[in-house]
Amino acid sequence: MSAGSLLSIPASWRDDMGRPVALRAGELLTRRQFIGDLDHNIGLLRQLPGEAAILYTTSLYWFAIGLFALIACRKRVIIAANDRPAGLARLGDHAGLIVSDRDRLFAGLQQLIVPGRDVPDVAWPEMDMASPLSFFTSGSTGAPKRIDKQLRHLVAEADAISELFCTQQHFRSVCGTVPHHHAYGLAFRLIWPLLTGIPFSDETPDFLENALAELEEGAVFVTSPAHLHRLDGFAPLPPTKRPACVLSAGAPLDDGAAKQAQDLFGCPVTEIYGSTETGALACRRHDRSGQPWLTLPSVQFVQGSSGQATAKAPHLPGGAAELADEIRMREGGGFDLLGRRDRIAKIEGARVSLDEVEAQLHALDDVEEAFVILRGRPARLAACVVPSAVGAEFLANHGAFRFNRRIRAALAIHLEAASLPRHWCFVEQLPRGALGKISQRDVETLFDD
Repeated sequence: MSAGSLLSIPASWRDDMGRPVALRAGELLTRRQFIGDLDHNIGLLRQLPGEAAILYTTSLYWFAIGLFALIACRKRVIIAANDRPAGLARLGDHAGLIVSDRDRLFAGLQQLIVPGRDVPDVAWPEMDMASPLSFFTSGSTGAPKRIDKQLRHLVAEADAISELFCTQQHFRSVCGTVPHHHAYGLAFRLIWPLLTGIPFSDETPDFLENALAELEEGAVFVTSPAHLHRLDGFAPLPPTKRPACVLSAGAPLDDGAAKQAQDLFGCPVTEIYGSTETGALACRRHDRSGQPWLTLPSVQFVQGSSGQATAKAPHLPGGAAELADEIRMREGGGFDLLGRRDRIAKIEGARVSLDEVEAQLHALDDVEEAFVILRGRPARLAACVVPSAVGAEFLANHGAFRFNRRIRAALAIHLEAASLPRHWCFVEQLPRGALGKISQRDVETLFDD
């Protein structure tokens, strides 16, 4: 897709510039129109000062225009995770310009992305593959963390995704519920379909009902556990609405939700493993419990004598990255995820897995969901629990003290004393981010109240 150090026009575009690149409010937007809009906004942005700009849009199409226009203008792209004033103000320390499809978002200089001309002879602009981009992610804890990448990393990840689906060339479109400001959404909803010639949907529906309404046969549906864990009440889709592929990432997907999703969509969910730092690294078809994870074709995992695994791939900055998770390689190929390395703690001299404690909590009839953290010095376990219907009834009748005693007694059958939570919090639901990932920082505040 690239010639030397420049991103060339996608090979899939060269045959027919009149084919659609995106669908917006029922209107098909052509490749020629895309290049015309891109050329027009490059002209506007070149007149503005500064070496960096914040990019935020509600529209995926205008995000694409803003992204590539800024790259063509040789400005660092700082991708805003949302439009909250406090978050945008913090990003103002890194750039004094925001590019958006909405007005009055920012105290500094703002440039609106606007439609251009549908001109047949506008050339594909020069875009340096080394152009810098920055994501800011808070992860599950702490202050926002800056993650720097280059355009070449996004293109290489799109190549890896294309290799993954090389035998499935019948995809008609790409749509989803995952915001394009997330690295997962950017890769699967924009960069991959744009460079491979698959039309993408401009909108990101807030509600699953709206997302299902726009599905068509042969689509790729890019979603997350935040939506797949809420499928109760939906009837199986008719054949004309069934997607060819359903993708999920951002948080673990449990077996029950995966089965519900397969019944609804008519195909198994393909889970994607990776992070903002690494991009997509592996996948698995969640059609039955125990399926191993398989690395993407261009990704290699190397496990050291200590058990620490390192990923190597062309789309990784520096070519390699240590995994945040512990894995176990399978003899027949693939691997199992054993939990995050930072979820192992030493308590009272014992090695305690927070993930194991959570698994034992989930197995109890009294518990619907649970999340375990460390609190205090010396460190002790604290469990935030969503009671099941049975547990909620016991809690209402007997109170929190007797309820946590009851749960601790059930856990003590399976766990050592050091693994039993000392602090408890009972809530109606766990705090989650946009993709369904539990926010440890928000859980910690529940114990502070």
